[in-house]
Amino acid sequence: MALSSCIDALADGETELAASDLTQLSGLLEGEREELRSRWADISPLRRREVLIMLIELADGNSDLDFEAVYDTALADPDAGVREQAVAGLWESEDRRTIPKLTSLLRDDPDDHVRAAAALGLGHFAVLAVTDKLVERDVTLVYRSLMQPLGDPDEAMAVRRRALEAVGAFATEEVAGFIRWGFGSDEPKLRQSALNAMGRSGDPSWLPTIYDEMGSGDPAMRYEAANAAREIGETESVSHLADMVEDPDVEVALAAILAVGSIGGARAKKLLRAIAADDEDEAVREAAATALRLTETDEVDLSRFEPSGRLGLSG
Repeated sequence: MALSSCIDALADGETELAASDLTQLSGLLEGEREELRSRWADISPLRRREVLIMLIELADGNSDLDFEAVYDTALADPDAGVREQAVAGLWESEDRRTIPKLTSLLRDDPDDHVRAAAALGLGHFAVLAVTDKLVERDVTLVYRSLMQPLGDPDEAMAVRRRALEAVGAFATEEVAGFIRWGFGSDEPKLRQSALNAMGRSGDPSWLPTIYDEMGSGDPAMRYEAANAAREIGETESVSHLADMVEDPDVEVALAAILAVGSIGGARAKKLLRAIAADDEDEAVREAAATALRLTETDEVDLSRFEPSGRLGLSG
């Protein structure tokens, strides 16, 4: 199907969206990008959201697909939901040209959810920054762009906490101060974000706090604690995670299993073998078996076992 015919089908709300047709939107050349931009408004806002959701799913399953041109067009969409999905599509981008697009949205977009999504998107670049994969001016732009809303008491809390999660990767003393601020808050979701940032920092000094939260009465905090321990990756964490694999909340249990598999080691293997053989929950057994293979190879895909997440984007 030619691009013009594909756009015609998208604009026709009665035409069922087919994955095979949507692949026509991959790897658009400049002339095709212009055609898409000129006709994007012909597609209804709801349909535009549906298209972006499907493109993200397709790209997750096939790394050869490149829908950056569609996401780029959608970043300027008048519909906030479309812009939010466009940012989600760029979350794994390593193209430095994406950075100013996200920083602009974080600074200027009128919608809280879009700004929060932009902060999370910059979190990927924060990780690239601390692993020396960005030039210094980009590192500075990412850091300052995230610190600005985090330090702004007038900014929406949803944006501030996403900025906290994203900037956690930098692990500076300034960031550590904000993590302590967030963790000391009475706002449950901000405390969750602080735990998330502790993990992203990779700093083992946060582990005592993380271990304490593994016994929290709030399953969302237990979930974040398991993930934080996985991010930091210390082998001592396996003994603390062992009790969590039987957590009554299945998302917490799965997060703990993934953490154990990611950390690895002899104790992790022994624990995962026991769970894979004896646990009453089939999903837990299957996740443990897959995590066990993770201890032996870096190529096992655990994405299908990823919990749905406690930190919904719009929360």
